[in-house]
Amino acid sequence: MPTRNRERLPFSSQPRIIQTSPIQEPFAKPMAKKDPNQMSLTEHLDELRVRVIYSLLVIVSIAIIAYIFREQIMAFLTAPLRALTGSRSELIRLLESCRALLADPNALQMPEDQWSKLAFDCRRFLFQGGSLIFIRPTEVFFGYIKLAFFVGLLIGAPFVLYQAWQFIVPALFPHERKYARYGFLTGAGLFYLGAFGCLFFVVPIALRFLIELGGNYLQAAFTFDNYISFILWLMLGFGVSFELPVVLFLLAKIGLVSHRFLREKRKYAIVVALVLGAVLTPTQDPFTMMTMAIPLIILYEVTLWIIRFTEKKVEAEIAAEKGG
Repeated sequence: MPTRNRERLPFSSQPRIIQTSPIQEPFAKPMAKKDPNQMSLTEHLDELRVRVIYSLLVIVSIAIIAYIFREQIMAFLTAPLRALTGSRSELIRLLESCRALLADPNALQMPEDQWSKLAFDCRRFLFQGGSLIFIRPTEVFFGYIKLAFFVGLLIGAPFVLYQAWQFIVPALFPHERKYARYGFLTGAGLFYLGAFGCLFFVVPIALRFLIELGGNYLQAAFTFDNYISFILWLMLGFGVSFELPVVLFLLAKIGLVSHRFLREKRKYAIVVALVLGAVLTPTQDPFTMMTMAIPLIILYEVTLWIIRFTEKKVEAEIAAEKGG
């Protein structure tokens, strides 16, 4: 049986089916964020990891910039020490003593203790110009790294708190989110108020007190590492301690504490303030501890008054609704 010749199509014109994976456009819209209430534990941990990485990147970035401007930052942080420079009257007194000594032909017969006292007064006056020393070859290098890290942590603290707030806010009710938002803004302001208030008010008083403890026979010579640790830990401690009103207010708003409860636990709060003052301050002297404990006690009392005021306002609103 004759067969019909079938014309073979060229290879290029034969139909082909090619399975390809969908290509994501470079400017395609990102996928919608998953509902936190439907996320698994692993997904929550992944989100926490991402926020921690973001926080570390911000801190490291600020630390690098701080290391570049380390000289300007050191000039800013040593301002309280330079403010302890001797007064003009003390300088005039030292110059008059030196002039009288040079003009006195019998100066070589002056007792040894008077020579020592005059030399000590001159050294002490010259030291009180804000100069620091270092006693280890690598102290300056690692000290500047510590300074840069602390500056990054200090400036990046609001961003870190914001990342923490973004992580926990899905677990809050709508009215709790409103208070948490205000608490974040107020907390950032109080943190910087405590840190820089410490630098300009507490640090000069603490330095003068600690230097004068040396008396007439001990000369203060601060090392670079000790001074930086003292200043930055004190600033960080005051900044964190000034978050107390925000924490107590938020706890009161979500119903965990009340004005009556906090008033009854006042004596325990005073003990906690003293313990925090001892732990968060870098020195072991009671004076520096009290410079932190007293503001904490005052902030505690102010927070009690604010919570009581808000509770009265809520009670008045409830009474008005019932009366209406």
